[in-house]
Amino acid sequence: MAAILEVTSSPVHSAGNSTSLSENTSTTTLPEDVVLASQEIQAKYERPNINLGLLAGGTENWEDVSATDVDRYGFIIKQSPPPLGLRQQSTDGSSLLQLHILLRPRNMKVRAPAIIHYSPQLNPRHESMREVKWREMAVRRINEKTGVVTYHFEKTLKLVERTFKGIPDAWRASAWRSFLTSSARKKKNYVSDRALEALYPKYVAEPSPHDTQIDLDVPRTISSHVMFSARYRGGQRLLFRVLHAFSLHMSDMGYVQGMAPLAANLLCYYDEITCFIMLIRIFTTRHLEELYAHGFIGLMNAFEDLRLALRRRKIGQTLEALRIEPTLYATKWYLTLFNYSVPFSTQLRIWDVFFLLGDDDLGVIHAAALTLLDSMRNTLVTADFETSMQQLTRFVDVKNPDLFMEVLEYEYNHFRSRKMQRELSRKASRTNAGLLLSSSSLSSSSRRNGKKE
Repeated sequence: MAAILEVTSSPVHSAGNSTSLSENTSTTTLPEDVVLASQEIQAKYERPNINLGLLAGGTENWEDVSATDVDRYGFIIKQSPPPLGLRQQSTDGSSLLQLHILLRPRNMKVRAPAIIHYSPQLNPRHESMREVKWREMAVRRINEKTGVVTYHFEKTLKLVERTFKGIPDAWRASAWRSFLTSSARKKKNYVSDRALEALYPKYVAEPSPHDTQIDLDVPRTISSHVMFSARYRGGQRLLFRVLHAFSLHMSDMGYVQGMAPLAANLLCYYDEITCFIMLIRIFTTRHLEELYAHGFIGLMNAFEDLRLALRRRKIGQTLEALRIEPTLYATKWYLTLFNYSVPFSTQLRIWDVFFLLGDDDLGVIHAAALTLLDSMRNTLVTADFETSMQQLTRFVDVKNPDLFMEVLEYEYNHFRSRKMQRELSRKASRTNAGLLLSSSSLSSSSRRNGKKE
């Protein structure tokens, strides 16, 4: 039997744990072989590459890659076949996304099928104009103690409208952090950024029982990006460190595979410590902690909401007849927030809205799922089980994110409206039941009094 080592560490805080950061350090007991394996793996990410004369660290790997080989987000776009699942083309030979544009006349059930064509290339002048508008909305704040500058965005109808249109990439990092920090401050067990920053180096220095699995997943995470293409270096090193620290902080949950692409996307916009903080904010303020909870009970509840939204639609009835449950196709959508399912630019647009409006529920994620299902309706309503599964699990090459988000906005508003109607109906039922019970009690009391007289 392996020996047991006691590893003294700083207190580990899950979202549901309001333990004070000022409490004494805790002692975590790990088997000796787990500690040694963790230390060996950590050393690989800190060891210099002597052969290439490179230190551990760095951020991007431009070896054999030129500036013309990457897109604006850093993904390598060489003409060689792409990795399976990351940039896979449509299985039916078409790279166009079929969507059913939801019309907005009085009859909201009217839908007109359409094909989304290639969207126009990015217009730098248009992007600059949008940056100016976001700069005007931003409230600049300076921390007097640290001198750190951050930006706050007041949640107004104008902000919601502009977020659906897409946050300019120059403002995306600031906007996301503002949205999630505002939500985190409302929590009773809120932990400040400064406190989390102090915890990060302590976590990095400790062993984690999840390091073996994290080490296996790191090289498989968006490896076609210049940050994550070099083994044990650059973005891979930062990704390992963030996930390692996160697994210790969220000790009740630990590490699950879907977390890696979430952290990798954040590293495209933040340094490693801020990425660590943002990953915690996503899980504790955007319901991912419930989705990833042991047994995935929260995920099953989310799928029940999705089934309910699909129940009155032909596509939902078709999937039900084929016995295709959301667990068979939507698990990746919900756990990775559509990583590997749609182009990076479309995924960012989904994240923009989810980070702004995701306080109360998963309505934005449900809306994105419904939009993807809407895009496949023409195929799915006549397909057999095998064809349906191929369609549902493939990479969807969205060519016009603007139109995609228009449909998502409609689906989101429709989902929220239906949810409010159900809540009002349940409230009315409870009220009526209470009145009936009260009336019954009064009648019984009157009969008893009559008999006494």
